[in-house]
Amino acid sequence: MGTLETILSSKKVRLAAGVVGALILALLIFHAGVVVGAHRGSSFRRDADGGFRHPFFPGGFMLPHGFIPNAHGAVGTVSAVSLPTFTIETRYGTSQTILVGTSTILRAAGDASATRISTGDNVIVLGEPDGQGRITATFIRIFSSAQKP
Repeated sequence: MGTLETILSSKKVRLAAGVVGALILALLIFHAGVVVGAHRGSSFRRDADGGFRHPFFPGGFMLPHGFIPNAHGAVGTVSAVSLPTFTIETRYGTSQTILVGTSTILRAAGDASATRISTGDNVIVLGEPDGQGRITATFIRIFSSAQKP
């Protein structure tokens, strides 16, 4: 028993035990964060049209110019343009028709007008669905595939 007491009373052993204990505590805290994050991430809900809803913003998205009630969205690449509508191909392989109105807010590098939208542009669209399955755009962010003059 004398040898065990000598080993446990060593400063190096106590330091190593403290480091191991701190590491175990840090891993437990990390694991708790992962569990909480996974739980909160599962609170996003899919709509019937495939969009996501967040429980803290169930009625829409907040923009600098105000709140978009019942907002829906789409992300994809423009596949056809026939203003005032254009079609995007989503990352899920589906097509979505977007209706551009006079009150639609457009954001892009440089000129931000509806005539700037062209085939191959990557876009993010927020708006409201209509009865024909289109999204009436309230906000469009254009990420061009190439620089335009």
